[in-house]
Amino acid sequence: MGYALTELGPQRCRQIAEELFRVEKAYRQKLHGFCPIHGDQSSASFVYHFHEDWFKCRSCSEGGDLVKLWCQLNGKEFLDFKREFVGDIYDKFQVQKHTGVEIMRSVSKVEPAETFVAEKDLVALPSLPSDRIAELKQLRGWSAEVIEALDLRQFTDFKGNHRIAMPIRDDEGRLCNIRLYQPGAANYKVISWYDQSCKACGGRWKSVNKQKLCQKCEALPNDYGRSRLYPPPSQWKRDELLWLCEGEPDLVCALSHGLNACTQTAGCGTWPDAFSQAMTGRDMVICYDADQAGFKGAMKAARTIAEHAQSVRVIRWPEEMGR
Repeated sequence: MGYALTELGPQRCRQIAEELFRVEKAYRQKLHGFCPIHGDQSSASFVYHFHEDWFKCRSCSEGGDLVKLWCQLNGKEFLDFKREFVGDIYDKFQVQKHTGVEIMRSVSKVEPAETFVAEKDLVALPSLPSDRIAELKQLRGWSAEVIEALDLRQFTDFKGNHRIAMPIRDDEGRLCNIRLYQPGAANYKVISWYDQSCKACGGRWKSVNKQKLCQKCEALPNDYGRSRLYPPPSQWKRDELLWLCEGEPDLVCALSHGLNACTQTAGCGTWPDAFSQAMTGRDMVICYDADQAGFKGAMKAARTIAEHAQSVRVIRWPEEMGR
């Protein structure tokens, strides 16, 4: 039995799964549909069992539980799932060694502290090279002016992959996160910032039960991945129509074409109710992606935004755009 099933129950697992892939039919506690991992929309080879919490694709052979699926599709980690669906109060775990075996023990209920990325980590990243900016202008519709205004930079991971670093600040200007975007990536296209070593002692990370821990002091890594509004509400134009986009790349494109736009820094199925209060009195257009997950995510956001905004419209794209 997976973590999601234990904490949320089968019906909530079913609801979450239905937002992650295109379901063709439900039969005997299973959802049958099209694999969101390898993207085949011609063969319904994917199945999720919401009473046992497992998925399997007959075509690409990927399998696992709901947490793995959600994290893989959203570029997130276990704690992100826990915070999104279980709540902001979570168990803090310690690793104890007993007869040579490492075990996880729940020691307390704690409120996750707000963490911020060190400014020096951002300053250390170089500016985007001119040829990269020209490429983004042609392929993504980004303007050099907006790239400069957003302070987009280049990040190179340990594999040598070049990602676009997008600083995420709050209304006080604090650096909450740096989103790392790799155009054209099949998986983990946009991920959150991660510390290269333990902030407490400088130690390297190890993995215990799929959770990172410091090898020296066994501290947990800082988590920068909670969903935030980007750019923050203080930077929105007050008297203009506000466009809510799906994801940071579409946001940069919208701003480059003169739209008053924002997004939130998580998957399209995420929409904390508190975000809707920032839309009070505004006229809104929600323009998420032209697929099933995008439409469901847009409607989820629209339901709570409508309680605060002056008007809300959701773009429904022509059917052929979602193919």
